[in-house]
Amino acid sequence: MKTPLTAISTSADVLAMEHGDNEWVQNIQVQSGRLARLITNLITLSRLDEERPALEKSEFSLSDALWETADSFLPLMRARGKAYSQSIGDGLVVNSNRAAVQQMASILLDNAIKHSPPGAKISLKAFRKGRRIVIEVSNTCEELARPELKHLFDRFYRVDQSHSETASGSGIGLSVAKATAEALGGKIHAELSGNVICFQITL
Repeated sequence: MKTPLTAISTSADVLAMEHGDNEWVQNIQVQSGRLARLITNLITLSRLDEERPALEKSEFSLSDALWETADSFLPLMRARGKAYSQSIGDGLVVNSNRAAVQQMASILLDNAIKHSPPGAKISLKAFRKGRRIVIEVSNTCEELARPELKHLFDRFYRVDQSHSETASGSGIGLSVAKATAEALGGKIHAELSGNVICFQITL
């Protein structure tokens, strides 16, 4: 799947250089990007399911990793009119897998952007709680029923699209985050308070 997708994406890039701003070429590029992310998530899930790998761990600055991850989403948040705030503790160091932790944070931030109304508030927090470190991503949402919470991490589950700003989700991002957290010896869950949903990762 990755080989033909790379060919499609490369061809679209060539067309973009030759024909400039063409809405059809741009759509091919956007959809190729979505498909590439979907394939990556499916591969991750497959490996976590079948191989049950013990992800390689090392000590790293969680604070730096989260700042780096959040920075990549700031332009998109501004473009979508989201109000963003963060509170990442200084000097947070964790013995874990940096790439996996950044992937989880990316999934939650991407999810917050996609599934929140215009003008929504999005927040990223990280702090130490006892011997554990907690990462929280929260966002305002619309009319999410509490029974839906227990299904959010189910594969291919998608909430009623009237609750989100876009219908582009594949329904597996949160499944990847859950499988990754468990592979790292942590856990992830969601809580709803009024019109704010909060996803919490504990490592």
